[in-house]
Amino acid sequence: MGLLRLPEWLRSELSKPYGILLTGDLESNVNSVLSLIKDERPPKVIVVGDYALTGFIKFGYIPSLGIFDRKTKRSPFPLTINPTESVVNPPGHISDEAILAIRRLLSSSTSSLLFVDGEEDLLALPAILHSPEGSFVIYGIPSVGMMLVKVDKDVKKKVSEILDNFERVF
Repeated sequence: MGLLRLPEWLRSELSKPYGILLTGDLESNVNSVLSLIKDERPPKVIVVGDYALTGFIKFGYIPSLGIFDRKTKRSPFPLTINPTESVVNPPGHISDEAILAIRRLLSSSTSSLLFVDGEEDLLALPAILHSPEGSFVIYGIPSVGMMLVKVDKDVKKKVSEILDNFERVF
């Protein structure tokens, strides 16, 4: 299994918004997203990040796929949920193991929780790429809020172009 490494020059591209930026507190952001989920009924809802995932769980909502690493802002985060599966994914990388797990778990009809030994930050990218169109991918942005990406062919194309610029590491 190999790795894709984020090149330094590409970091600024990933800071651009690819969806709806929610800058309220956790509770209001989660309420806004849950309202959209109720109205739009996306085929899959993926939440990446411990803090964001905690917000949804507090409201009794388990996403199709939750991805977490028990850290926030690089510090331990006391998320006490049991994962469906675990993968290794080093910081600044996307592992083939993580991509395969995301693809497999998204093909399931049941909700799954994926624990990442390492860092989950970049895993929103393969989640977007492998989600059905119309899905929601939500990820936390530390000290800002969260991003809601409504997956469509244009977003998938942009993510594919970004991933094409990652460096393959074996």
